[in-house]
Amino acid sequence: MDPVYAAVGTPPPPLASGDKDGDGLSDEREAELARTFAPIVLLDREDRALPASVPWVMEKSDFVEGAARVRRARRAFDDDVRKGSERPEDWVTYVNVYPRASGGIHVEYWFYYPYNDGPLFFKHESDWEHMTVRLDEEGLPLGAYLARHEDNNPGPFFTWSRLRKEGEHPVVLSARGTHATYANRSDLAWFESAASSCDELATCGDRPWRTWEGGGLSRLDDVPESALAGRAFRFDGRWGAAGFWPGTSAPRGPMFQSGHCAGGFASCRKPIEMASLP
Repeated sequence: MDPVYAAVGTPPPPLASGDKDGDGLSDEREAELARTFAPIVLLDREDRALPASVPWVMEKSDFVEGAARVRRARRAFDDDVRKGSERPEDWVTYVNVYPRASGGIHVEYWFYYPYNDGPLFFKHESDWEHMTVRLDEEGLPLGAYLARHEDNNPGPFFTWSRLRKEGEHPVVLSARGTHATYANRSDLAWFESAASSCDELATCGDRPWRTWEGGGLSRLDDVPESALAGRAFRFDGRWGAAGFWPGTSAPRGPMFQSGHCAGGFASCRKPIEMASLP
């Protein structure tokens, strides 16, 4: 076991050029790795809460900074926002590629859904889900961590051979409504349902989301500081209403979640401490 978050240790020096985040990996290599191993997410055909992107939801909501609490006469997101987008062009996957403190590379993929339509009363605005592909020093895949609910730091580890793939793209299931990430139907929690593991994606009745297509991939650290979306990513509050019961509050953004920069050096943006990785 090695530490998920290395508070000490010497990260690789930044490259002289072409290394915007200064982590010793060239921007070109990061983009290549992110695209090579970008997942295919199977969306349940009956899911009423589809993906979207940060700009998409920002256009349809009010962004409030600097207030301890905001009170509204109506709920945070209207029904049209909660449904997400039917257009794959609006589905963006946010990527963070960084060196792993104990060697190798991690590639985080973050998925944004405007609404978590969980069972019973476990519902809330905004749903940030993610998975992390683990690579060796040469950039070859070893496996992936699949985040789900509280086990998201960064999630259970599956060796590469255990994952279904299309080429080098791992195929994972998005749980209906909650969007937790699973390897297959036998991996599902008892209270979850998800798409069938279609033998042929081309004829699948459920919806394959090829994350590098449509809205494509966007780097978490490559959002213009002046853009509203950039400010939203650096906002440490909740992306929606705060609920009374556990599992009913909107989450914080990726940079303020425990799965962000898992296994990275202290220099990797990481606001809170985490557990251990296999």
